[in-house]
Amino acid sequence: MKITFKRNMGTLDRAIRTAVGLTLITIGPVTQAITPDKLSNILFGIVGTLALVSAFFAYCILYEVTGFGVGKK
Repeated sequence: MKITFKRNMGTLDRAIRTAVGLTLITIGPVTQAITPDKLSNILFGIVGTLALVSAFFAYCILYEVTGFGVGKK
């Protein structure tokens, strides 16, 4: 069984999502730089991980739903 995604992100979008994802993971659960609150740090980690996963696959479900993205007219 092969799962395929239509790519709907460009290179710049992927680079920005990677940078944001790594930053959120670093300031959240790793260093706890913004807040010592565990729930907030877990949320930073989850959002950062989602940004990294979407950048890796070059696919964003919100882009699909809204019709936004690379190659859309």
